[in-house]
Amino acid sequence: MAAKYKSRKELLKKPDEFITFTGKAIAIAREYQNHITYALLAVVAIGLIFLGYRFFAQRAETKAFSMLQKAQSEYQTQKAASSAAEAYNTVSQAFQDIIKKYGGNAGGKLARVIYANISYEAGQYEKAIALYKHALNDFQDDKAVYNLILNSLGYAYLQMEDNQNAAAYFEGAAKQTDSLARQDALFNLGWVYQKMGEAAKSQQALQQIIDDYPSSLYFDMVQEELSAR
Repeated sequence: MAAKYKSRKELLKKPDEFITFTGKAIAIAREYQNHITYALLAVVAIGLIFLGYRFFAQRAETKAFSMLQKAQSEYQTQKAASSAAEAYNTVSQAFQDIIKKYGGNAGGKLARVIYANISYEAGQYEKAIALYKHALNDFQDDKAVYNLILNSLGYAYLQMEDNQNAAAYFEGAAKQTDSLARQDALFNLGWVYQKMGEAAKSQQALQQIIDDYPSSLYFDMVQEELSAR
């Protein structure tokens, strides 16, 4: 059956959908011209705010890392000339300033971890623990750093003679099989559990080193310890 073609006259009677839609859009635009203008300005403003945020965020990161590098350098110089405690007193305010101003940025988060390490070296264990705990939230998506912080918390609690908490954090670090801190955490677990009178748990932790890390620096020491039990 032959297709039924419409005459040009019939086609002209049928309104073009695109033209109709465009016409309606123009009518609406005229009616709500101010509203649309304000909406477009709002979109532009949001874009400028985003670009400005990125620009200033980058500047903030640069400033934070610059301040951090300066504080670290000053700490190392002072520590070499005197002691960790005196160096801590010298740079403590500088680290606090970085964390206060840039604590939400990468530079500020890193400064918090370094300040925790410095506090630990200076014997400020409670301060170190508070900083490490805050840093756990900062690096919860970075498992490598997160597990190192868990291990550091274990050490800090050991210095506080809080074996229960020390064991808990070493256990956390030891759970991750791909953790850089795992060998160290297992070794410390073996020692802490022994101090706590948990001989079976101590042996289990040390045996894990023998089983999983035959080339570990702890291997000979652990093997000798297990043989003597």
